[in-house]
Amino acid sequence: MQYQFIATQSALDNFVDVIRHATVLAIDTEFMRRKTLYPEVALIQVYDGSALALIDPLAALDFDGLFRLFQDPDIVKVIHSPSEDIEVFQRFAGFVPAPLYDTQFALQLLGSGNCVGFASMVGQLLNIEIDKSESRTNWLQRPLTKEQLDYAASDVFHLLPCYQLIAPQIAAKGWQQIVFSESQLIAHKRAERVPDPFLYEEIKNAWQCRPRDLAVLRELAAWRQNKAEQKNLALSHVLKEHNMVEIAKRRPTSIASLRNIPGVEAMEVNRYGKDILVCIEKGKAVPDEACPAKLKRLIDFPEYKKNLKQIKHAVDKVAEQTGIPTDVLASKKQMNQVLSWCWKMTPEQQDVYVKPDLFLPWRRELVAAALKEWMV
Repeated sequence: MQYQFIATQSALDNFVDVIRHATVLAIDTEFMRRKTLYPEVALIQVYDGSALALIDPLAALDFDGLFRLFQDPDIVKVIHSPSEDIEVFQRFAGFVPAPLYDTQFALQLLGSGNCVGFASMVGQLLNIEIDKSESRTNWLQRPLTKEQLDYAASDVFHLLPCYQLIAPQIAAKGWQQIVFSESQLIAHKRAERVPDPFLYEEIKNAWQCRPRDLAVLRELAAWRQNKAEQKNLALSHVLKEHNMVEIAKRRPTSIASLRNIPGVEAMEVNRYGKDILVCIEKGKAVPDEACPAKLKRLIDFPEYKKNLKQIKHAVDKVAEQTGIPTDVLASKKQMNQVLSWCWKMTPEQQDVYVKPDLFLPWRRELVAAALKEWMV
């Protein structure tokens, strides 16, 4: 396996010129995300079947030429399980490579089960055991070790032949566009952000709170999200979720009483105690009639189990007709999205939230007739 590490503009320009006529590129990224909200890109790997490069995004380079290839509609970009890579590109490049071909999802379509890891795929398809010991390494260090570089290069070196085995099987079933559409859906969902007024509904155990508690939790959730974005900190490194619920219920009035809440950490109080108290006061000042209504879980609706069963029955029939595995066409979570959308969301929320997966391409085209009473 031969590769080059690129950290100069001339080397990058030469590599782009070499691969510009490719029809398929295997790509991958290495990044760090230990305490940050957003992934910090550390390496970009590209392989066209002949030339393989590890490109340093920490170097002062002009990536326009490479990014044009990543956006060229005539070049298929192959990634395995691209969810986090998509976020890396959204943050670093401002776009997501397209058309994007997810080999993990393609294997799911072919009935290989959910979440086939990269090492498992390579083992199954190529009978090669790959070393994953560098997967948790510090990719932001410079210089990178030979072991790190070899590991990063092997990801795309083995990815391309796996794609070459998978793609004909997908093409034979006429499912190429489904694979591309699924990656577009992931990119769309990754780019969306829950608006501040509704963030509190995403907090675990928020359903246990009373309306006044929710008024405080609404303030805390919006404040935490914005603070995390400003500082690029993981949400839990600003304020842990379970502590938010306890604070909203107890509504302390001083730093001392905030410290006395079980589970609340000294670091949280030292850094953000004053901000937390401001949120509490804002929530307490909300008029009773303006407090959020108590949240309902799907299992709180009397018709939940019956309707979920009906949706699953309809999906099962479509899966049988199309040959697409049921859990790929619609998982239980995706079926629950439909019920939540129709039963729990207000028109205001429906205007700003991403629609359920079953309401979007490619799934909508397949299930629309079977689920017509639920479609919007």
